[in-house]
Amino acid sequence: MTELGALIDPLWIEQALHASGKASIRRRKLPADHAIWLVIGLALFRHMPMWQVVQEMALTLEGQELPAPSSSVQVRQRLGSQPLEHLFALLTQAWGRSHPVHEERLRVLAVDGVVWSAPNSADNRQVLGSGQTQYGPQPWPMVRAVCLLDTDSHELLDAQLGDYTQGELTLAAGLRGLDHSITLFDRAYFSAAFLLDWQGAGEQRHWLMRARDNLRHEVVQCLGAGDWLIRMPISQRARKLCPELPSHWQARLIQTEVQGKSRRFITSMLDSERFGASQLAQMYCQRWEIELGFREIKQSLQQGAGVLRSKQPELVKQEVWGVLIAHTLLRRWMRLMAQHVKVEPVRISFHTAKHAIIGALNTVHLARAGALPRHLQLLLEQARYFVLPARRSGRSFPREVKRSRSKFPTKKMPASS
Repeated sequence: MTELGALIDPLWIEQALHASGKASIRRRKLPADHAIWLVIGLALFRHMPMWQVVQEMALTLEGQELPAPSSSVQVRQRLGSQPLEHLFALLTQAWGRSHPVHEERLRVLAVDGVVWSAPNSADNRQVLGSGQTQYGPQPWPMVRAVCLLDTDSHELLDAQLGDYTQGELTLAAGLRGLDHSITLFDRAYFSAAFLLDWQGAGEQRHWLMRARDNLRHEVVQCLGAGDWLIRMPISQRARKLCPELPSHWQARLIQTEVQGKSRRFITSMLDSERFGASQLAQMYCQRWEIELGFREIKQSLQQGAGVLRSKQPELVKQEVWGVLIAHTLLRRWMRLMAQHVKVEPVRISFHTAKHAIIGALNTVHLARAGALPRHLQLLLEQARYFVLPARRSGRSFPREVKRSRSKFPTKKMPASS
């Protein structure tokens, strides 16, 4: 267990436990700090049952015998989700948000939402809720997250969790932006109150998104060909909810050609000399990086598992925080590997590096003291084997839905009696 301190400073775990009031007073077979590693281990070892995760990560106290499976469930219930949420904030602050600021270059970030399906227990359905289609409720309860991601490294910088009934815009209002950055949003985040708060929360916190087709605006100034400073009205409903909002607000509207099609973008970046229209349009293509980050989490890290493990709402959120921490942990080591071989972090294969890092964890309890740091150092020295070829520019793939080939019928929500 002490070997895992090479991955996450034990003082951060202790701080997260004390901040949430969950520190263990009496020593148990699975104390609170071990319980945090258990939750992270459930994400790293997605195919293993809980008792085997305890065994693989050597989480029992002072070499005691393996606790009963019910003990692992009970320790998760005592732990709750708050310590994991606090630990995630500590890790992202120390590893992702604290990069040196280069004023001449803005960090490019992206915000988007993602949902996980949870087991169809009565508690999960009542607390978390689920989606609705024309055929009725969806078969699984769901939990929603909105994440802030660095598009250059795929590192998560912040996240907010909520039940499925909470909209993405509501959750995104709780995200902490980053100074000297430009954040990419899709059109669902177009809200004067949200965007004005986002850009006003710090220094040079810009945003960029596709413009709606029915955008109500008037041109204030022409900045160049297909480039305008515009003025937009704020609805009475929005001003009633936020009385401090002005009657109008300004932004920059650009129209340019992308892959042979005319596209319009709206942004808070008003300096047309610093960022031209074509440059901003090209930058917006990086918004897809957050979708690739979600693919890393759901397809590679979670091995394509469609449903989470936990049958209680608090444990569902705890499990999701564990998944986000596991991804943050892996991405941090991949950034170090990228620095070692002097390539961009996204050039390190997430899938193969994940297997190598988890393989190092698998051998911890079988090796003598100091094995894990030595294994991690070896990964840095072998980083060149994990480098992907440079991406081809101009790649584009149409949105398509794969035909299901399963012989089993689709699960449906049973009709209420």
